[in-house]
Amino acid sequence: MRRLVLATLAALAFAPAALAADVRVDGIEIRHPWTRPAAAGFNGVGYLTLANVGTKSIKLVTAESPAAKTVTLHQSRMAGGVMSMAPVTGGLTVAPGASVAFAPGGYHLMLIGLKQSSAVGGKIPLTLVFEGGRRMAVELAVETGTAAPPAMPMSAMDHRHN
Repeated sequence: MRRLVLATLAALAFAPAALAADVRVDGIEIRHPWTRPAAAGFNGVGYLTLANVGTKSIKLVTAESPAAKTVTLHQSRMAGGVMSMAPVTGGLTVAPGASVAFAPGGYHLMLIGLKQSSAVGGKIPLTLVFEGGRRMAVELAVETGTAAPPAMPMSAMDHRHN
């Protein structure tokens, strides 16, 4: 029994983790795309870093995923002790050499109406759509998330989309 436990632990230690994979295409780099576990029928949230490593500005206009009914670009803000979330309209422009972090408490991708549950170790396909029709496929690795802000009661959150 002890040998079995030791062999299992050794195998797990060397097993490849389902880590978020960076993607770079024509001056656009996506770093550490990830999401948290979520149940089917609920909403998920996508995080990543969008870096412009090219010489011209890029503009993220939308995103899509076959795993959700719709995907929207949002930004959370803390004002007067109240966290609010609103959709980003008109897209998000990133200058050459700049990057934007999509992280808890800031910009994020809302995966509205997940079609199936996602568990740690899984992946969710996502396509980022840029101005001019350029499309970039990435996979959100399902992780527990280490950069979460402190928990706050739902009563302190303002979910109006204004």
